[in-house]
Amino acid sequence: MSFLGKCKKLALISLSPVWRIYLMLRGVKVGAGFICIGRPCVNLGRGGKIFLGKNVSLCNSGMANPLAEYGRCRFATVAPGAEIVIHDHVGMSSCVIACANRVEIGEGTIIGGGALVIDTDFHPRLPDGNWGTDPQSVSKPVVIGKKCFIGARAIILKGVRIGDGAVVGAGSVVTKDVSPRTSVAGNPAAVISSTL
Repeated sequence: MSFLGKCKKLALISLSPVWRIYLMLRGVKVGAGFICIGRPCVNLGRGGKIFLGKNVSLCNSGMANPLAEYGRCRFATVAPGAEIVIHDHVGMSSCVIACANRVEIGEGTIIGGGALVIDTDFHPRLPDGNWGTDPQSVSKPVVIGKKCFIGARAIILKGVRIGDGAVVGAGSVVTKDVSPRTSVAGNPAAVISSTL
């Protein structure tokens, strides 16, 4: 990174306290040591909760990460009582986390640019063949363990549990649980290596 690029990045990081206050005013609980490059997006539905632990880092700018070029981190609770819980030392770039029930991300996990983590299908199929609008009725919690790596543009779907230390390859679509210390990739994601 050039000297000018480093200066721009430092300037953006220096605004972290501003974005921390912005999130807190939106109803997000934010731990100490928060680092935020660029403005994140929050859609906190009535009765929803979002918790960011200590030393969470959000990248919302292509200046700091080229894979974050086209979007900001977006957190959305789309049903009453929905919770997003992000533990300490998690780093994320321009990802979307949307939940109607619960999404939990373990300590030390990294989520790459453009990744999508959702715990709902959003639209249930109704008996008459039409599509409903109750995302909570088709929701199952998502849990991502400690020290995982979720590659850029990966998609983690409802009901998935990813074990500690697992790796999800870029562009993968995860539809089933991933064992600890296992690497998966593809659509649908399949095991490519394991260090169990």
